[in-house]
Amino acid sequence: MSGSAQSASTSPSFELTAALLASAMAGVVVWTTAPLLPQFPGASLPWTAHGVALAVLLATRPADRARVSLALAVAVWLGSSLATGLPGRSLASTMMLVGQTVVVVQLYGRIAAGRPPLGAGADYARLLAAILVGCLPLPLIGDAIIRLTDSPISPGFTAGGWWVAAVTSASSLVPILLGAVWLDARQDEIRPLLGAHFAIIAALYLLALADAFLLVGPLGGVIPPIIATLPFLVWAGLRHGIPGYAAVSLLLVVAVLASTLFDVGPFQVFSADLVARDRRAWTYLASLIGPAMIFPVTLAERALAERRTRVALAQLNSIVDASGDLIAAIDRDLTILAVNPSWADEFERVSGVRVERGMRMADALAPLPGEIEGSLALWRRALAGERFVSTREFGDPARLRQEYEITYGPVRDPAGEIVGASQIVRNITERRRREAEQAEARRLESIGRLAGGVAHDFNNLMTAVMGYADLISRSLSSEDPRRADLAEIERAAGRAGELTQQLLAFARRRVIEPQLVDAGALVEGFSRLLAPLIGPEVALVVRSAPGLHRVKVDPTQFEQVVMNLAVNARDAMPGGGRLIIETANAEREGVVGVRLSVRDSGVGMPQEVQARIFEPFFTTKPIGQGTGLGLPTVHGIVHQAGGQIEVESAPGQGTAFHIFFPAAAPMITPMLDGPLPPVPRRP
Repeated sequence: MSGSAQSASTSPSFELTAALLASAMAGVVVWTTAPLLPQFPGASLPWTAHGVALAVLLATRPADRARVSLALAVAVWLGSSLATGLPGRSLASTMMLVGQTVVVVQLYGRIAAGRPPLGAGADYARLLAAILVGCLPLPLIGDAIIRLTDSPISPGFTAGGWWVAAVTSASSLVPILLGAVWLDARQDEIRPLLGAHFAIIAALYLLALADAFLLVGPLGGVIPPIIATLPFLVWAGLRHGIPGYAAVSLLLVVAVLASTLFDVGPFQVFSADLVARDRRAWTYLASLIGPAMIFPVTLAERALAERRTRVALAQLNSIVDASGDLIAAIDRDLTILAVNPSWADEFERVSGVRVERGMRMADALAPLPGEIEGSLALWRRALAGERFVSTREFGDPARLRQEYEITYGPVRDPAGEIVGASQIVRNITERRRREAEQAEARRLESIGRLAGGVAHDFNNLMTAVMGYADLISRSLSSEDPRRADLAEIERAAGRAGELTQQLLAFARRRVIEPQLVDAGALVEGFSRLLAPLIGPEVALVVRSAPGLHRVKVDPTQFEQVVMNLAVNARDAMPGGGRLIIETANAEREGVVGVRLSVRDSGVGMPQEVQARIFEPFFTTKPIGQGTGLGLPTVHGIVHQAGGQIEVESAPGQGTAFHIFFPAAAPMITPMLDGPLPPVPRRP
């Protein structure tokens, strides 16, 4: 377990416990190997101690290193004391060993900024540099103390000998011990080491090591040591990464040490002295294992970078695919490189073409000949390096034509060269409709406030006129001819009062008495009064769907709405026609309610007239035949009841008014025969 690459699910307490156990195992290693692998004659520490201690401390979390260092010191001292029976000498060597290890770890932390020692090739090189430099100060200090006090730490101690032992041990054992359990927390799988391929490598490697280091006689020494070791190290590192390299390196260490201890192999010819042979063996191991480690480290670094790139690309694709925006990209040849599902679905909806990657944009636009030139021109602007926003209508008029806001931009490679272009598309048709409705509502609201103020002042004036007319009328005799003039004044004032009420209705300031009503029943009951009003030339058809939701409106105002629309329809059909009044359940923007539709087969209206029909005093009728307050009054009544009104019309195709009233809560009123059914609403 590397302290720099810990599993995200490992708890700090578990890591500390593992580090303390590793410290105890370091003491066991010192105890068992001190008599076999001394650094020099009479030394209380074996060669292995330096690499084992450094691996333990590097694998420890920075927050726990002080406690683990103390535990490591105790364990190594006990192991050395048990092996040599010299606790004083063992204490001095242990203090130097632990101090040296702390210096190397701190130095590596400084120059590598906390990066894992086996995470990248550059960081592994920094670790080797930290070992070379960090193992030097304490041996020099120890050598100076010996010279001053004439008290050697152990017989044969020299600063150079200690440094060589420390560097070779750490360079060879640290990659093995850390690499055997190396695991980056971001990896989701571990390469298996017990597969058939690794078994073949291990078997062949064992044969090569046995020939080079262990066998004697005519069967031994056929394969040179460098041939027997280096190819297999590189092979295992490239094929199985850092864990495979560490496992194969461990086989090499065992073979070299065993051959040296049992006086066989290539190193026994250099000297009869075990320490001298050990020095050559460890130098060989350090010079081989350390530099060769760059192969698996570099491979792991590249594999991790590739995996991060794949993960980032997959995440980016998921985000783009899940985006509500429509996203597409092309290359410089105007070939489609990528489209998210939203873009493909919308393009198919408005054009009938299903776009796939690899299709040329011109081919995708072929069913829309009117769009080819404009669309390709916009793409070419983006390929030229321009980033801009275009708002335009797009689509097949025979299918569906919508309004879109499209953001174009160039796509660049890491060198900054333009390699394609992209677009982010938003369908703004519904947004434009809502904006137009809101603007119209604000405009009519302003007109309504003005009309309401005028109506109040006008009503006050007419009240005064009628009052004074009444006073004058009472002062005149019944035979006075001026009474006829006063009667005309009173009739005109009465008509002015009706006009005032219409203005107040448009301004939504009229007093109303809303009730829960059945819109269909109201229309059917009122239709008997409409027939003589619209005349025999107009065929009246009334349709009411069963099970209508109840709505809350003023019945009198509701009837006024129907009457005004019916009279307008009659005037639009001077030669006769057909008037259809329908009521049915409907839904608008998630709200359930009732729709009242009034359709005629009259002359219809152009767009410029439709834009002004709800303005007070606007009328297309001849002077003296209309006040221009009928539809404004309808608009005010509908909105005061919480409803919405829409108009569909075209010259020569008649007119249809659709009025939506939201459903009210179920109630029992005198107008109803029983309880209301529940009103469904979208969640």
